[in-house]
Amino acid sequence: MHANLRKLSFFLLFYLSVNIGLVGQAENSEGVKVGLALSGGGAKGLAHVGVLKVLEEAGIRPDYITGTSMGSVIGGLYAMGYDVATLDSLVRAQDWDRVMSDRIPLDEVVMEEKIYFENELIEFPFDGIRIKAPSGLIYGQEISKLLNKLTLPAYEIEKFEELPVPFQCIGSDIVKGEALILNEGVLPEAMRISMAIPTVFTPIKQDSILFVDGGLIHNFPVKEVKDMGADIIIGVYTGRKLADEENLESFSDILLQSVFLLGIQDAELQQELCDVYIEPELGAYSALDFNEYDSIIHKGEKAARVQFERLKELGQFLKQYQKPANRKTPKAVDSLFVDQIEVEGNRLVPTSQIRGRFGLEPGHYHRVDEIEAGIDALFGTNYFKRVTYRIRKRAGENILRLRLIEKAATNLRLALNYDSYLEAGILFNLSFRNSLLPASRFIFGAKIAVNYRLNMDYLKYLDDRQETAVKLNVHFNRDEIPIYQDGIQSQEFRVFDFLMDLRAQRRVGDNFLTGIGIQREQLSFRPQAGTNLEFENLNYTNHNVYAFATYNSLDRNNFPRAGTQVDLVFKGINHFDSRVKSFQSTNPVDADSLFNKETYFSLRFQMKSYLPTGERSQFRVSPFLGVLFNSKNAFEDFFLVGSPSEVSRRSVPFYGLDANELVAESMVGGNIGFEYFVRDNLMVSLDASVGWFSLPLGFRSTILPVPDLFLAGTGLTFGYDSFLGPIRFSFMLPAYTEGGIPGKLRTFLHIGHRF
Repeated sequence: MHANLRKLSFFLLFYLSVNIGLVGQAENSEGVKVGLALSGGGAKGLAHVGVLKVLEEAGIRPDYITGTSMGSVIGGLYAMGYDVATLDSLVRAQDWDRVMSDRIPLDEVVMEEKIYFENELIEFPFDGIRIKAPSGLIYGQEISKLLNKLTLPAYEIEKFEELPVPFQCIGSDIVKGEALILNEGVLPEAMRISMAIPTVFTPIKQDSILFVDGGLIHNFPVKEVKDMGADIIIGVYTGRKLADEENLESFSDILLQSVFLLGIQDAELQQELCDVYIEPELGAYSALDFNEYDSIIHKGEKAARVQFERLKELGQFLKQYQKPANRKTPKAVDSLFVDQIEVEGNRLVPTSQIRGRFGLEPGHYHRVDEIEAGIDALFGTNYFKRVTYRIRKRAGENILRLRLIEKAATNLRLALNYDSYLEAGILFNLSFRNSLLPASRFIFGAKIAVNYRLNMDYLKYLDDRQETAVKLNVHFNRDEIPIYQDGIQSQEFRVFDFLMDLRAQRRVGDNFLTGIGIQREQLSFRPQAGTNLEFENLNYTNHNVYAFATYNSLDRNNFPRAGTQVDLVFKGINHFDSRVKSFQSTNPVDADSLFNKETYFSLRFQMKSYLPTGERSQFRVSPFLGVLFNSKNAFEDFFLVGSPSEVSRRSVPFYGLDANELVAESMVGGNIGFEYFVRDNLMVSLDASVGWFSLPLGFRSTILPVPDLFLAGTGLTFGYDSFLGPIRFSFMLPAYTEGGIPGKLRTFLHIGHRF
């Protein structure tokens, strides 16, 4: 009875204060509490920051906060003590494309996995021998990492009522169809559970409950803040509204209304419990428009300012009954003493391998950026769907627990690919992890096309940090090499290239790899057309030894915007055997060219570097060098020059030439291009290539009696990053050819991924 009289007294006074402008004294209103309920809405929930700015200006300090989805993130951080200015800065500082995805830059992926990382059209995991459908959803790697970092100052708090402002958030049990209150546990995990947006993020399983976004059922937690003890409730709604028939035009509109129907209807009921209701006008934005944060925050501020006078009078009224605010922005945690490191969720990957790759030891202070680097290192192995951590206090000790969701042991990747040389084909890649031996990976890949590619690759790590490994690779290609005389194609060889390669390698960091290896290489040349055919079939077998170093800091596989890639190989070639069928030439020079058995050496260097010149523009510089030492003949070791793309393991891109149009035994030169991104996924580039080349004896034309040849070419390329993969279409023109190369316009089209 006393509580009801106190509440009635308060509301009478508040009515007089806000609606008449009188400020009264209320002895029975000393315990008045204000609750703030923040809805979900994805990116639209960023409008809460603008509303909070106006509430602070009006002198309103909530005593309780509840939130759903993005409202749980903004509300939870505010409850921790982050002020509006800090929240605003945090929102603006994020790379939202990265935060709202599982995508990390390619330079954080280990060298052994770079070529396969996000480089497929679709991926199918296997459950035993049964193939599973891909989920199409993301696991929230980056948003989890961000929430962990921002909430570290409160890592010792397990009951959210103990935060500077008591806090609760809402999740949905998708199995039972119930909304559940999250008011204890690990704060970033509760926020992440509340923000498991259907159709975007995967559900999260915790304590045998399968959670999805709280907004699915209960998007506006007004009743909860009332139950916490709030006398007056300020509600901010940024979620979906029921669309009428005219606005349900597409399948996606109908689907979203169906998914969130219960939450929308519930929000309408919750609105009636609000004493102050604020709803920003956000119809022009979607739940994924995070890069529109500036406009969305402004919309929230604008909606709150409509009621500013009322809010200001409320703030003045509450000032009499609330203690002065003692808000302190949480002090950033720079380092932590880690007493123990625990691992959970791993079944396929041994704990020792995980600890080794993580790289941190218990019993030491570790900086937060070191912990995050270890998390990125684990995720960069491509073994996991999600890698997160939490720090808990147990028996006075800090326990750092790594929480993992592994990828399936067996995965099938598929892609479509077309280019003007290889033509249309289907790419598939079947990978097995830790199936044959621990800390191992076996991959079988192929391109099914006229000029096919087959590849088998087995990698075995030798240490827990996964830095030292042995690798066996078997490679089989079919290629075509045209031969030109006087600017006219006179011959064409079909080449079958078989390579067995065994190497020992050492990785330094994520981006540098070096090692030594041995090879058995078999080449088969078969003339297809032309005049003066000297043989019907020519076969070589070489035994090679080599040393290599490769560096790759590119930020992504498709349309890189920064970074450098370098490949350097020094090889000794030992001619082991050769066989020829129907050899017809009596010229001793030709015989010496075909059957030279001397050991010789080759050095190959190729580089690509992207140098940004503005937000949307960059230079691409690609020098190349290839040299043979002590060789009378390089018919069995050569470079294939031409086209903007690498179409085989011997390829050297060169604008102005078709693929494999020039066969060279030595070369020096480079490509330079200026790229401009009209949009993030649409690019145009101007390119130029120059080079000096020496031709193998067996490939020289009559018009080029000396080995030195200078070539130059230009190109114009249009690129588009599509759902099928990158699309590039190039126009190319030889600028200077010394008469040996046709001067006609060339085109080259490439569609799809490569691996």
